[in-house]
Amino acid sequence: MSREKPEKDVRNVPITVRLNEEEHEKLKQCAAACGLSAAEFMRQLCKENAPQPQPKAEFWELLNKLYEVHDAFKKCVPYYPTAAEICKEIEDFILELQQKSTLPQRFSVEELTEQGAV
Repeated sequence: MSREKPEKDVRNVPITVRLNEEEHEKLKQCAAACGLSAAEFMRQLCKENAPQPQPKAEFWELLNKLYEVHDAFKKCVPYYPTAAEICKEIEDFILELQQKSTLPQRFSVEELTEQGAV
């Protein structure tokens, strides 16, 4: 059973861009660093999303350590109920770290234009 994509999600407009070798390599490197194809990298930019490079192994090790600290505090909650507040703070911090390090960051063409960057 095949589901049809909504009209706005159908990619039927081809675009040709000519790049020199240096630009082409830079595009491939940037896309690869973000774990994306060159086409998806450019699509994200068109959607006003700045793709982020994939975090290094040290980032994930840090998150694992934070989860260990979180689990230790969680075990303390029956004896020290205020530890639940610390758990919540750690959870919020982990979520914020993940979002800022892995999700594309939004930007506004209008704001960039107003700032004279575009």
